[in-house]
Amino acid sequence: MRIAQITSTYISVPPPTHGGTEWMVYHLTEGLARRGHSVELFAAGDSKVSVPLHQVVDKMTLDDPEITTYVDKELETRNTWNLYRQAERFDLIHCHWPTLAAYFTTFVKTPTVMTYHYIERPLHEYYRAHFPNLHSICISKAQARLIGAPDLPVVYNGLDVSKIPFEAEPDDYFVIVGRITPNKGISDAIRVARRAGVKLVIVGAPSSYLPWSQAYWENDVRPNIDGDQIRCIERLPNDETLRLVSKARGFLFPLQWDEPFGLAVAEALACGTPVLTYPKGSMPELMENGVTGFLVDDEAAMADAVRRLGEVDRHACRRHVAENFSLDRMIDGYEAVYRAIRATDR
Repeated sequence: MRIAQITSTYISVPPPTHGGTEWMVYHLTEGLARRGHSVELFAAGDSKVSVPLHQVVDKMTLDDPEITTYVDKELETRNTWNLYRQAERFDLIHCHWPTLAAYFTTFVKTPTVMTYHYIERPLHEYYRAHFPNLHSICISKAQARLIGAPDLPVVYNGLDVSKIPFEAEPDDYFVIVGRITPNKGISDAIRVARRAGVKLVIVGAPSSYLPWSQAYWENDVRPNIDGDQIRCIERLPNDETLRLVSKARGFLFPLQWDEPFGLAVAEALACGTPVLTYPKGSMPELMENGVTGFLVDDEAAMADAVRRLGEVDRHACRRHVAENFSLDRMIDGYEAVYRAIRATDR
């Protein structure tokens, strides 16, 4: 099958540090190529993939100080136009939100699928009402329910567990990985760590494209970092982040929103690191309560659960991901969606 993959020019594929969407695009692109599909990627020019790469910008726009918001929008549009002006070369286009592909689908015959790495209900409803040639995919059952579309196909994100480090005997610290935003519960994790009397390492930085992120960092997070009990590493390559997570006693994740998937949680479990989180969004789908960690109701319960992590078998955490969230299962899922769409569109 001739497949075009397109993602934002904002972050390269794979990402230089951590970036869930970009890692999924990378693994999917490479996995489909290994299975014999003819795959091409439309993304930032500093992406590193084995398939043909189409670029409208030499490097990702995230760290380019010369790229204004206006120019960034222009480049995203140009990247999408660059694909759709040659859409007839492909049997199927797979776009990854937030690319602008939906708005081009009415002008070509080639079917387009869009993975909702994140989406809000009003936007999905707009897509469904105006773009009948767009086929949407969710990344969890919880996400499909939350946007009012439980009929949509679900393909879970996948991990190559063999490439993820594992540590059976962890060090004496906890960790949280994520953007410094309120919905990730960074300041909440700090309070849990202090209440439980444990050390916490935060891996994450404020997001330049979320205006409230910097204020949250300045007001709620940075004043509580003492360099001893509470530490923060703003940027760390993905392989080093995973090594850090694999050596942690546990992953604290007091999320404050309905997470559509939670790749950092899946990665932690693949490292063998138990997770303490709330039963919000996709967490009950990713977690097996009491086996891979604990689903709790509030900060007090999370602090209490810290003392119960000895009950969790770290090998079981890793096995859970290998059995339910592997790369092969993800690629199988997308191939099944592709075949179903092509059969319907003929």
